Amino acid sequence: MKKLYLVMLVLLLTGCEKSALFTVNSLARFGDYSLTSDVRYGPDKINRLDIYQPEYSSKGTIIFFYGGCWGACQTLPKEQYRFVAQTLAEQGYNVVIADFRLYPNALFGEIMDDAVAVVDWTVKNIEFYGAQNNQVTLMGHSSGAHIAAMLTTNADYLGADLYSSVNGFIGLAGPYQFKFDQPYQYELFANFAYDETQPSFFVDGSEPPMLLLYGKEDKKVHIRNINAMRNALEANDGRFEAILYDDVNHAEIVAALSIPLRKRYSVTDDIINFLTRNKSL
Repeated sequence: MKKLYLVMLVLLLTGCEKSALFTVNSLARFGDYSLTSDVRYGPDKINRLDIYQPEYSSKGTIIFFYGGCWGACQTLPKEQYRFVAQTLAEQGYNVVIADFRLYPNALFGEIMDDAVAVVDWTVKNIEFYGAQNNQVTLMGHSSGAHIAAMLTTNADYLGADLYSSVNGFIGLAGPYQFKFDQPYQYELFANFAYDETQPSFFVDGSEPPMLLLYGKEDKKVHIRNINAMRNALEANDGRFEAILYDDVNHAEIVAALSIPLRKRYSVTDDIINFLTRNKSL
């Protein structure tokens, strides 16, 4: 285990995120959960999701959206985030991870359509997989956190009935108020006004509890994003917790949920504590 941790750390520090996540994911195939793979949730061929079901009774359901610049950066499929699902399932949570359309084959509106479809499918079907109710917590890393935050702060995406099933948000290194500083972003968000793309602009204090996690060594998503979201929530008396970690970078904050790194970082404990404190989650 120590050797694997060292390999993992070297890969992260040298920027080999794909290899690092593959390494930690290799350990996640064994655990106290069952897996139902490649369930269709929408019409596109990529619209498939995996459901991780805890061995014992479920405490709730978490939908995890992965990152990768909405497809413009290196993006890994749902199977490569098994380590995230394993950690949460072993704590008693149903976990849903989906593949969805990505840039450049899809623009932001289509990406959000898929995200809505994932939530809709989960709310309507998750009780068939051992969940005690149809309430869901939305969670994501990087651009996946942006997608989950858009669903959480802008209820128009889900509509009133579906939105009422969302009872929490967990964001890891999410871009919540960012500048368009990459050429692809102008095409990706071409059909939206700038204000319509920023989760912090939709905050009105009615959101379910939100957990904002960020590593201070993150060089990809600037700290202004979490500060902007925190300021918006504070200004509107929103319910939230914000935790910043020293010596944690953009990849490490999600890799911290893996077996080799759970004890090195408190990310997993902070997530579970948040879920536990919010008993409705």
